[in-house]
Amino acid sequence: MAPPLPPPPRPHQPSLRLRAERYLRAHPAVALLLRGFLRELLLQRPDDVLGFAAVYFTHPELPGRIQEELGRARGAAP
Repeated sequence: MAPPLPPPPRPHQPSLRLRAERYLRAHPAVALLLRGFLRELLLQRPDDVLGFAAVYFTHPELPGRIQEELGRARGAAP
C-alpha cells in the first residue's frame, strides 16, 4: 500500500498565498493556460476529462497560442 499523502497546505497561510500570488503575477501564461483549458473543457464537456487534459496540454500548437495571447495582452496593457 502506498504511504498516505501529506495534507494539503492550509489556504489561510499568508506566506503561501503571497508566494502563489507573486508567482502568478510573474507568470501570466499560467492564467492563460488554465482559462483556455477550462473554456474548452466546459464547451466540449468530455466524458474522459483526464484524457482531454492530456491531449489539450500536449497539443503542439499550444505554446504558440499562449505566446500569441501574451503578446496581445501586452499590447493592450497601458
